Amino acid sequence: MNVPMPHLARIAVDVCRLRRGPQDLPYSPHLLLTLIVVSTGLDLLAGTAQGDSASSALGRSLLSNVSVLGLCWVALAIRHLHARYVQTATALVACSLLFSLIQTSLTLLAGPLPDAHTPLTGLQGLISWIALTLFVWEIGVDVHIMRHAMESSFVFALLLVISWVVVYWTLASALLPQPAHP
Repeated sequence: MNVPMPHLARIAVDVCRLRRGPQDLPYSPHLLLTLIVVSTGLDLLAGTAQGDSASSALGRSLLSNVSVLGLCWVALAIRHLHARYVQTATALVACSLLFSLIQTSLTLLAGPLPDAHTPLTGLQGLISWIALTLFVWEIGVDVHIMRHAMESSFVFALLLVISWVVVYWTLASALLPQPAHP
């Protein structure tokens, strides 16, 4: 199914604004794969801009995709909602891509992080607070997507998404080298 990018972007923005759900996106495995490739490329760009090696940034991106999309599949499979996976995963990746675009822009604007003994500049402090707000918003969007996909309560979807974050952070700290910052 061919979907014009401006139309897809509008739907993804509406999902991020909590006005639409994953069911409003087209069922298209090709679109999902395309979004995963674009998202991974953006993660690679953002990671190297922050000083990570290309292999470390790629590893983080792939681990994030595998953990979130894999755990999404498991959650839907447990509820016998396999048919919703492609649209749900597409919504998760499309919204993540939008957040990554904003976060990458903020990272580039903030410049290199100072070492541990140097305080952040005023701009870096402000951007840090904005980044934290975006992280919380992105969690809320993922909860919104999963609540719709699983026809569940907000609390159940919140616990599910938080468990994904914990799984990712645990795996990342165990499997991937920590980012080297000056």
